[in-house]
This record gives sequence, structure tokens and C-alpha cells, in this order.
Amino acid sequence: MILELVGVRKSYAVGAQLVSALAGVDFALAEREFVTVIGSNGAGKTTLLNVIAGGARPDKGKVYLLGRDVTGWPTHRRARWIGRVFQDPRQGAAPSLTVAENLALAARKGRRGLRFPLTRRRRTELQEALAGLGMGLEERLSERVACLSGGERQALAVLMATLAQPRLLLLDEHTAALDPANAERVLAVTEDLVRARGLATLMVTHRMDQALALGDRLVMLHRGRILLDLPSAEKRALAVEDLVRLFRQEGCAEDELLLSATNSAPS
Repeated sequence: MILELVGVRKSYAVGAQLVSALAGVDFALAEREFVTVIGSNGAGKTTLLNVIAGGARPDKGKVYLLGRDVTGWPTHRRARWIGRVFQDPRQGAAPSLTVAENLALAARKGRRGLRFPLTRRRRTELQEALAGLGMGLEERLSERVACLSGGERQALAVLMATLAQPRLLLLDEHTAALDPANAERVLAVTEDLVRARGLATLMVTHRMDQALALGDRLVMLHRGRILLDLPSAEKRALAVEDLVRLFRQEGCAEDELLLSATNSAPS
């Protein structure tokens, strides 16, 4: 297994109240497996990714990465094996650096030192990697990232997250801030890179159509618990309406995710 979570619990203090973000999560992700995670605001999706990446330490339970107990490891110790893309395109790259400089830094993620000499050979390699995105960024290596559009930044962020050849890719609603056309383009880039690099992937999404169409399994989180874990054959046989019905069967009939489900399909 690439990743295993055993009895993971995490709570946060909100005023005088203790709120449970993860309430005893058991989860495993195999090599090259692609799992989509869906749930409403407050379901525990981002906390789940933070616990895996090392940004949050569980109150109870264990996190295993490649068979190692990494529960107490901070983010930088896990960075060699984990790539992550956030919802905000501005978080994926340093805006004051050029496209080439960002990629060179990303290629050294998890390794000692921050030197990134841009030799002619290295620039050619980076151009080839960018050309695979199909967005013309290979001709813009010397431009500052601040000059790129949101869709271009996010496609670059996905490439950067995979460039150091991690074993696990975490996607935190990484198309939610994009318009529909750019969201579909970034999703296509994501699928191509995941397939080409053979990555195990955990993708959080707020869209039921994406959760059903992508990946090998679908996990539903609600109030910090995994309520559904559907294998590939079972989830691919479902339509959005079927997934809504399953949510309601699990007691989520009033959930805001369900209220917006009819609008989840791309226009």
C-alpha cells in the first residue's frame, strides 16, 4: 500500500466547542490507485489531506506512507513522496519567479539545497514537460508566473506537483476556482500526468459528476466519517441522481452538497 490511515481522529477548538473533523477514519490507497473524495463543507476533506501531508497531526490513530509510520513527521519530511495541488491557483507557484525557476525548484522538492541551475539541457527538458500540457507554456519559460492566467497557473501547479516523481498526489478541489472550460482542461492535464507517472492519487472534489467520472474508487465523507467507499465498477454504473439517492440514504438529505447537485454538471 502507498498510504494507510488507521483509526485517525482529529478535532479542532471552535470557540468553546470542540469540533470533530475526522472521527475514526480507516483508509488505504494502493499503488497507482485513483480515489475521488466528495463531501460537503465541514465533512473533513481538507483535514484528511492535511493529516496525510503532515500539515496536521492526528489526535489519535496512525498514518503510514509506503509502509512507514509517518504520523509524527512534519510536511517537509514527507515532501519527497507527496505532491499536492491546492484550490487556489495562487498557492501552486511563486508568482515573482519565472515559469522555469518554479519548475526547477519543484524538481528538487524533498531534496537538500535550493540550487536550481538552468542549464541549456535543463531548459530543454522543462520545455518538453510544458509542451505536454498543450497550453503553449513551453514558449513562456522566462515569464513570471504572476503573468499567467488562473487556468495556466493551475496546470503548471499540477506539473510542478508531479515533477519530482512523488508516489502520492493530493488534489484539494484543484479545479473549483476555475471557469468550466479551464476546469476541464486542467482535469485533462491531471489525468494525463497521473497516468504517465503512475501516481497513486487522492482527489477531493465538490462536484458529483467529477467524482463519478474519474478514478477507481469514490469515497463519501460526512462529519468526519467515511460513509461510502464505492469500487470502480459500482461507481461507474451510477449517475449523479443515483449518488444523490445514496447520500440521502446515509442521512444527508439536508446537506448543501445535495442541494446543488443538479447544478454540478459542466455547462
